[in-house]
Amino acid sequence: VNVLLCIVTIGIYYPWAKVRTRRYFYANTEYADRYFDYHATGKQLFFGYLIGVLILLAMQVVGSILPFVGIILPVILFAFIPWIIWRSLKFNMRMTSFSNVRFSFIGNLKPAYIIYMLIPVLGYAAAALLAFGSILPMSNIDEGTNAAFAFLVFAVGIIAAIAIGVYSIGLFTKKAAEYQIGQTKFGQGNFLINIHTGKFIKIQLKRVLIIIGGLFLLSILSGLLFASAMSGGFNLNNISSDIEGANSSPLFVVGFLVIYFGFIATFLFATAYSYSRQRQYLFENTTLDNAITFQSTVGARGYFYILLTNMLLVLFTVGLALPWAKVRVARYIADHSWIEASELDINHYLTQKEKEQSALGEEIGDVLDIDVGVAI
Repeated sequence: VNVLLCIVTIGIYYPWAKVRTRRYFYANTEYADRYFDYHATGKQLFFGYLIGVLILLAMQVVGSILPFVGIILPVILFAFIPWIIWRSLKFNMRMTSFSNVRFSFIGNLKPAYIIYMLIPVLGYAAAALLAFGSILPMSNIDEGTNAAFAFLVFAVGIIAAIAIGVYSIGLFTKKAAEYQIGQTKFGQGNFLINIHTGKFIKIQLKRVLIIIGGLFLLSILSGLLFASAMSGGFNLNNISSDIEGANSSPLFVVGFLVIYFGFIATFLFATAYSYSRQRQYLFENTTLDNAITFQSTVGARGYFYILLTNMLLVLFTVGLALPWAKVRVARYIADHSWIEASELDINHYLTQKEKEQSALGEEIGDVLDIDVGVAI
């Protein structure tokens, strides 16, 4: 229904479709016989959606008329991204409730600019400068630069660039998690988080190793398959006809498909590993009011299986299975999320929060209607 209405209204119905979908998922996610709820309306989301569409149209029109200005506009828009994320977090949290108790986000704007702009820009700029600088001696070898020295500078520069890049990603992930989770409240309750950059760096390094290992195995497999397809002989004088014959070989076609999907599976597994390990670490080190703890049992292999089968389902049904794919992900994540409250009665705690909420009322406050889908 959402898809059909979005098509009929040329996309205008999208904010209302988003609200309907979120309400459906939230209302069907329960803990201790209590449910989540999403309180935003399509009208509230529509204004943010309309602003986004108008900005994109303006960038296209201005870019086609004044190319120089068209280059500057994305930079200007980039400067607003931390502000958009900040307002989106405030909006989404205030529109989300569990057991009739609202969440809220109390983070300030200044940390958002440090986390979502300063850290990535400085980190990637430093990595890019190191990588570029390490290449310069290699390009001057013919002009008298010592080859061994040039190679040493190149190797050290690339390793340093990779190290800075990985450290920046780890630092960014840590700061973003502390900002998004540590500045979130449940009613009058506070979420507390205690995490370290080193853990995220280790996760990212293992993710890179998984990708490198997967690509290495795929390169070996592709070489073996190509050699098998060319087993009838390879003549340099007839190289074009030999390759054409290999292309028509069933083994070559099957091998190409295996390598193609293997390439996708490698990155999917690396993503599943990174997501599952980060989620486990964040849950283990987050508490609510120093009394309620959390645990995530989302595993790399289990999440990878869900992602891979979802991709195949959506692919072979030409997108029709997308709703089933979304439900499978939501159910898997919910079934592998745990709340521990051994030292208190969770129902008494939630009832107390409900009373506090009723005393405060449901005034939303001064919240700008912006939502860019920032997930926690």
